Amino acid sequence: MKNKWTNKAKYFLKKFQIKNERKLAIFLICVGIASVFWLLNALEKEYNVELSFPVRYTNLPKNKMLINEPPRQFVLDVRSFGFTLLRYKLSMAFSPLVFNVGEIIGEAMEDKNQNRYAIPSQQYRKNMADQISSELNVTSILPDTVYFQFDQIVTQKKKVTPIVTFQLKKQHYLYDEISVVPDSVDVMGPRSILDTLTQVKTVAQNLKTLDGSVQRTASLQTINIVEFAPKKVTIQIPVEEYTEKQLAIPVTIDSIPDNFKINFFPAEVKVSFMIGLSRFSEIDPSDFRASVSYADIENKVDYLPVTLENIPNHLKSVDFLPKKIEYLIEK
Repeated sequence: MKNKWTNKAKYFLKKFQIKNERKLAIFLICVGIASVFWLLNALEKEYNVELSFPVRYTNLPKNKMLINEPPRQFVLDVRSFGFTLLRYKLSMAFSPLVFNVGEIIGEAMEDKNQNRYAIPSQQYRKNMADQISSELNVTSILPDTVYFQFDQIVTQKKKVTPIVTFQLKKQHYLYDEISVVPDSVDVMGPRSILDTLTQVKTVAQNLKTLDGSVQRTASLQTINIVEFAPKKVTIQIPVEEYTEKQLAIPVTIDSIPDNFKINFFPAEVKVSFMIGLSRFSEIDPSDFRASVSYADIENKVDYLPVTLENIPNHLKSVDFLPKKIEYLIEK
């Protein structure tokens, strides 16, 4: 008995569900048809909409350089029928507008003394409108003014500064200055930038511990809208193992009276310095000059200060003793 009533209940619910599904399907079909007619009716009306277009600038002057950044997009306020707007958005949304700078600005572009231009949208609106569908009526363009800032292109010579870091192995030194070949490059770009540019730097070179001379090719640090020739240079780092050397240098004096003889105590100074192994034998006492001043003798000082002169450039840690000496005058 229980199973009989259960079966009847299932049958009733199933029949009710089928009827509801049929009603829902009919309802959805009606809504869909109504929506289509509503959309068709809406698309037959005229609308004002804003369309964004990328912009490509062409025909820039050859003797000038653009130093500002004009807008990358134009926003066009257009009026047309819904069907046209929909079709245009689907087919032409990503087509760039071509802004012919030379044609739109005209002869004023050739004026060497004029570098700034302000172009109102009325001047180029027709040009932009002609590049899109004739079914679209362009009513306005944003921005309402496009600005161009140019500068004269010049070439100047600029010194190259090497940017390099390194460590030296123990008992090694730089026996000369770090150099760059070539030491200067041609820089081409806007005059306003080049006139304030004092140097060109290399890309940073991070080297390890050096135990000998190194040559490293390095690019130059980029500068916006500026070009270099050449674009790379060679950094030369002169490294050599060093040793200490000592020499005895006789003390001299100039401009003394003919009837004077001056004896120095000591008569020479000991000069010590660091020198590269490859140049050890090249340096001798004649490369230095140790001198005192007769003016100090006239001032009757007790000890004469010694000056060391003519020191070769590639020597390091140069020192000498004594710094002052005694003297005896003989007539």
